[in-house]
Amino acid sequence: MRILVAGGGIGGLTTAIALRHHGIDAVVLEQAEVMAEIGAGIQIASNAAIVLREIGLESAIRAVGVKPLSYDYRDLRSGRMLYQAPLGDEAAARYGAPMYNIHRADLVQILFDAVPPEAKRLGARCVGVSQDRDGVEVRLQTGEIVRGDALVGCDGIHSAVRQHLRGTEEKHFANILMWRSLIPAERLEGLGLEERGNYWFGPGRTLITYWVRPKNLYSVLASVPAQEVQRESWTDSGDISEMLRSFDDAEPRARAMLEACPSVFITGMYYRDPIDNWTSGRVTLLGDAAHPMVPFLAAGAGQSIEDAWTFARVLARRQDDVPGALLEYQHRRLPRTTRIQAGARAAVKLMHESETDRVRNRNGRWKGMARIDPLAETSWGLAWDYNVVKATEGPPGEVLNVTGLREGKRLLRPEGQRAFELWKYAFRPEDVARGHDGLREAYDRFLTENFPLPDHFEAVEEELGDVKAFRVAASDAPRGNVVLHFHGGGYLIGSAKGSLEYASRLAAAVGGSCYTVDYRLAPEHPYPAAIDDAIAAYRALLARGIAASSILLSGESAGGGLAVALALALRTAGDPLPGAILAVAPFADLTLSGPSVRAFNGDDPAANRDLLTFMGASYFQGHEPTDPLVSPLFGDLTGLPPLFVTATQGECLLDDTTRLAERAEKAGVDVTLRLVEDSVHVYTIFPFLPETRSTMDEVADWAQRKLRRNDTRPQAAE
Repeated sequence: MRILVAGGGIGGLTTAIALRHHGIDAVVLEQAEVMAEIGAGIQIASNAAIVLREIGLESAIRAVGVKPLSYDYRDLRSGRMLYQAPLGDEAAARYGAPMYNIHRADLVQILFDAVPPEAKRLGARCVGVSQDRDGVEVRLQTGEIVRGDALVGCDGIHSAVRQHLRGTEEKHFANILMWRSLIPAERLEGLGLEERGNYWFGPGRTLITYWVRPKNLYSVLASVPAQEVQRESWTDSGDISEMLRSFDDAEPRARAMLEACPSVFITGMYYRDPIDNWTSGRVTLLGDAAHPMVPFLAAGAGQSIEDAWTFARVLARRQDDVPGALLEYQHRRLPRTTRIQAGARAAVKLMHESETDRVRNRNGRWKGMARIDPLAETSWGLAWDYNVVKATEGPPGEVLNVTGLREGKRLLRPEGQRAFELWKYAFRPEDVARGHDGLREAYDRFLTENFPLPDHFEAVEEELGDVKAFRVAASDAPRGNVVLHFHGGGYLIGSAKGSLEYASRLAAAVGGSCYTVDYRLAPEHPYPAAIDDAIAAYRALLARGIAASSILLSGESAGGGLAVALALALRTAGDPLPGAILAVAPFADLTLSGPSVRAFNGDDPAANRDLLTFMGASYFQGHEPTDPLVSPLFGDLTGLPPLFVTATQGECLLDDTTRLAERAEKAGVDVTLRLVEDSVHVYTIFPFLPETRSTMDEVADWAQRKLRRNDTRPQAAE
């Protein structure tokens, strides 16, 4: 077998080495005439280092590179530490290998030297591709035809092989320019730049800097908004004074570092959207040719290296079925690379926030994440916590997709699988790439499109005090009892409008009406905004003459935790308590200490550890997450009204539910716990599920027994 590898960069060279490691002949076709020293620094994280170790190159990387101790995030203007991600030996123990910072040219040279002369050709520019049943042919610019059993395009974002497969496609400009430089050590004396990732973040700009040769050469990547560089055209070289103008207000050490740059060159930040296919017959793509991404998860080279190992390993197992092997390679890689592409864009957006309020909110989130994720697994484990050597020996369906779900996960019943797939496809790659803004729009789209308000119900927008809400009731509904409902979404996403259909069923269950509340969301409105709004809404109902004993507090996920926290706050304040509480899969422990958060990570289509960390930290930020009004699991539950809690076996928040029920029961609370099988997170929002119907019937019977029907006519809203 002979494989043609178009492109002699990191992905192409690693592919050739991995193929030869598996006993498969490969020839690299590189268009450059010579291998010149190009680029600046590059980060090889643990996931890539594992592959380099497997093909015998880690010791060579270690000999010339730097093993950083941590990533240190600092404020660009003040120099104040914002966040620290420990690396070094700690990361090696956690992820299976250390991270290395290295000069890109050093890495390429190590890879180039590992490919024997007969397996690489310089000055070999591919201009045409054709294939037949038995093989593939590449036509070079010289007119020569090179034949092999398969072709893998490793020729970057401007890939000729990709154009052959897919035609001309648009690439996107991220509206960010990147100044790059390499600084000799002697120019940095006295600045105290340790062997760490020394990062600075300012409005719309970042400095990503680190040593690439120990005590010898320092790499700087300074990103700025595109409009700050005024010129008719961008060239590879740049004016240092132009770069420095973008960092006029940088703190002294960062400014001195930039002033030490001997020269700079500038590039634009480009990417392409994820695609659903990059293979045709005996031709496939790899690395930036398949999934070019923005460089803000230290992941571009790493994903190319993961691709290379997977391609070689799968092909070695299926040499008698090359097209099938290439499709399996794609099946194993596409969900993961799509996830990393979206995550990298989200990181770019997060790190380049420019508005003062959004910068403050981001920094607050980092502060919260440092409290519940001190090892920065949520920030970086997305890319680094992956052993592709091990994964390639397992089933393809184990790979995590863009929302952190195992691609092969399935439920047993068709109804359960229908709900599962609705969750699975609720968030698209573009939604994830836009951060919490995209997640909000997607979640409201998911709820409103799939669960419209039934025709015989009315939703009237009202204000409960100064809090917006919708009153939902059947047009012929009796006065009856009242539900005060808080939607889910991790305090970050969700809305009252998105919960109207569920509110209609809650209203029917109590034989009255449901007020679904638009409490303020994080990160713009961190704790205590949500609990303050919940208290205001409840007191507004009392002010209308609605008896507390006729009110059912309700919530799902974060809303379930908020409903219990509200009861704790009311008890402390001496307010009359509601008649009962319904909490569906409550997010009751924002420290994420429940074993099910890790145990079912990747099995739950609606929640995973990364997302829950991101959401929880966005809410409590600098506040203590064990405060019972943040995490009611840690509160004294004595004296609370009857509590109905329910969740699904196998979901991430299962232990939040069961521990809350256990603690409440020990505190003397009247507790009803219902656990269902083969279903999804907050299953009650899916009206077509049999378990939803039976649970709502049970809730209706329970509410009739626990609530006292409201006989007082409510006052009109002011």
